[in-house]
Amino acid sequence: MQRSLPLILLLFVSWSTASAQPQVPQALRSYIETALAQNPDVLAARAKWAGVDARADRAQSLLLPTVDFTARFTGFSGGRIIEIPNVGSVNTAGLGISPWDNKFEAFWPIGNYAIWSGDAAADAFLDAATSEVQAKELSIGYTVSEAYYTYAKATELLNIRKNALNLAEENLRIANVLFNTEKVAKNDVLRAEVAVAVAEGDVIQAKGMQSLSRSRFNSMLQRANDADVQLPAPQEVEVLANASEELTLSSDKAIATLSLPSLSDDAARALAARPELDQLNHSEDALRGVKRASSADYFPNVALFASYGWQEMDLQFSSQADNLIGGVQLRWNLFSGFGTSAKVREAESQLEELRYQRENAISGIKLEVENARTERVVAADRLVVARKQLKSAEENYRITKIQYDNGTMPLITLLDAETVLSNAKANLTTTTYDVLIADAKYRKALGIR
Repeated sequence: MQRSLPLILLLFVSWSTASAQPQVPQALRSYIETALAQNPDVLAARAKWAGVDARADRAQSLLLPTVDFTARFTGFSGGRIIEIPNVGSVNTAGLGISPWDNKFEAFWPIGNYAIWSGDAAADAFLDAATSEVQAKELSIGYTVSEAYYTYAKATELLNIRKNALNLAEENLRIANVLFNTEKVAKNDVLRAEVAVAVAEGDVIQAKGMQSLSRSRFNSMLQRANDADVQLPAPQEVEVLANASEELTLSSDKAIATLSLPSLSDDAARALAARPELDQLNHSEDALRGVKRASSADYFPNVALFASYGWQEMDLQFSSQADNLIGGVQLRWNLFSGFGTSAKVREAESQLEELRYQRENAISGIKLEVENARTERVVAADRLVVARKQLKSAEENYRITKIQYDNGTMPLITLLDAETVLSNAKANLTTTTYDVLIADAKYRKALGIR
C-alpha cells in the first residue's frame, strides 16, 4: 500500500490567552514554507520517511500469499542401462525425471509470529519517521523566524545609524560655520567631528551585521546571499511586539499581564506536543516489535502451500499430465545455537538505551520551556524599559534643542542629547525584535506549529 507523507508545513498560529498573542507576518509564513520545501535537513528526513514507508509496505507484503510460476526443461545423456524382465531397458539417469516440468506454486504463512511482529514494528518505525520530519520542520520554522527577525532588526538599526550619521554631519557643518564666525570654540568643532566618526563606525558595524544576517537568512532558503527580503512594516512590528505599557519590571507582574500559563501547564503541553518525544515513543513501539520478531524462533510457524503443474515428456500442457499438490507446513526451530536469545538481548538493550534517551529528552524539553518563558518575560520587561528610555530621550532632546536655539545651551550638550536619542531608538528596535524572537522560541518550545 502506497502512503503519502502528510504535509507538515509549520503554520504558526495563535492560541487563546487573556492577552492577545503575536501573530506571524505573512511574508515570514511564506519564507517558512519555502525553507521547508528546500531545506536539505527536511528533505533528507522526508527521503528517510519514504524509505521507511517502503520497508513498511514490504513487511506488510509478507502477510500475503506468494504465487510463482516455474518452467523447467531437463535433458540427460549417459547413465546406466538396466534390463528388467518383461519391462525392458531402463536408464537409471532418467529415473524420476520429466523433461518438461511446469507448475504454479503458492505459499502462505498464516501463522508466522516473526512476520506479524515485523509488520507491527515497521508501522511503528514509519510513525517514528513521520515524527522525525515534524521535529525537523518545527526546528527549521523557528530557525527561519529567528533569522528573519534578526535581519529585520539589523536593517532597522542600519537606518537609525544612517540617520544619526546624517544628523552628526549636519551638526559638524553648523559647528564649522559658527566657529568661522567666532560664535563657538574649537572644541565644539572637534566634538562634532568625533560624533561624526563615531556615527560612521556605527554605520559600518550595522552594515556588516545586516549583510551577515541577510546571508544567513537567504542560505536557509537556498537563495543568493544578496537576495531581497520582504520585511514587515513598522506598524506591523509594533502590533507583533504586543507589549503593554502597563507591564512593570517585576517578572511576576509581567507574567500576569501576559497571561502565561503556569510552568507545569506549559511543560505538560510541550511534552504532549513535541514531535521529538513522539518519535522516541514510536521508536520504542518499533523496538518492542523487533524484540517479538527476534523471539519468533521460540514458537512454531504454520503455512499453507499448493502447486499445480504439468510433468510431460513433450510440452503440451495436457490434462492427462497435470497434477495438484497442497498441504500444511509446520516448522519449529528447536535449536539455533543460542542465536535467538542473543537477538532478544540485543533488542532489550536497545529498548533500555531508548528509555534513557527519553528521560534526557523530557528533561531537556522542560528546561527549554522554562528558559523560553523567562526570555519572553525578560524581553517584555526590557521593551517597557526601552519605551520609557526613548520617551525620556525624546523629551530631553526637545528641551535641549529649545535651549540651544535660544543660545542658553552649548552645542556639546545638544550633541550629547542627540547621541542619547539615537541610542534609545536603537535600543527600542533591538528589544522590539527580541520580543518577537522570544515569542517564536516560546512557541517552538511548546511544539506549536
